[in-house]
Amino acid sequence: MAISISASSFNNAWNYIRRAAKIAPDFIVGTGNEAFSKTLTNSFRGVKGIDGKRTGGLYFKNFWTQLKNAVKASEKHNASVRRLHGGFWKDMWYQLKTTPKLIGKSWKVGAKAATTAGKNSFIGGLKGSLGAIGKRLPLLGGVLMLAAEVKNINGGMKEGGLLGGAKEAGKSIARVGTGMVGMAIGTALIPVPVVGSIIGYMAGDWLAKLVVGKNYTERQAEAEAAANAAKQVYSSYNSSQASGNNFDTGSTNPFVKDSINPFTTGAAMSPEEIMKLQMLLQSGYGLNNDFLGQTISYKN
Repeated sequence: MAISISASSFNNAWNYIRRAAKIAPDFIVGTGNEAFSKTLTNSFRGVKGIDGKRTGGLYFKNFWTQLKNAVKASEKHNASVRRLHGGFWKDMWYQLKTTPKLIGKSWKVGAKAATTAGKNSFIGGLKGSLGAIGKRLPLLGGVLMLAAEVKNINGGMKEGGLLGGAKEAGKSIARVGTGMVGMAIGTALIPVPVVGSIIGYMAGDWLAKLVVGKNYTERQAEAEAAANAAKQVYSSYNSSQASGNNFDTGSTNPFVKDSINPFTTGAAMSPEEIMKLQMLLQSGYGLNNDFLGQTISYKN
């Protein structure tokens, strides 16, 4: 019985993975993301009526079911797109080349609607164009994100060869894919054009980074920041030595071995050791003239 349940669970998991892989390209750099967001928006915040107001929103009630319905809508959209334009890549090219036209048309429609309502036409046109950009943002954002990941993949190959490049490619797919899911959800949940999409993507990318780790670019940036900080400390130390102050070095210990400092001991003194030295001096001990020999004499 246990084996049967295990096999069933495996088959279900494999089915989900297969479905996700099938719609992933369209979801990341296509319009499947838009279909997902639209379906989730209508169920979460309600369907928009003629008056522009949304009604019937479920919000977080049965939210998991809402997500599953949105995924099904994306799958249905993906299948129709492949039939309409003859494949995913042809559809993506169609969406890209029609984006400027969509933005211009949306501006005109928004401006005309605002004028009819007695409002500022410029503001209406701006809202219309932002709405159009919001619809294409998943596509545009996905293309830009994937283009940016080329640097990480090349860096991974320099560090670890083909295996390093494959590792970075896996990270890129995981982070961009999760980011696009977050973008779709953010677009539906936050009723502010573009803002919800950006916040959602950042949240998705952050969650993915917790699992797969930082990419090549982020690791390089941290290494450079650490190197610059060390260089700044060393430069500050040298400046202090050049000014003739051999003991006041700021954040560095004056007893650290250095070619500039003639009073080095070869190792840094700890705060406890410095305190002991101060106690010895206060109790009547002093350093004689043979300081470089590090001898201590008792004062009679």
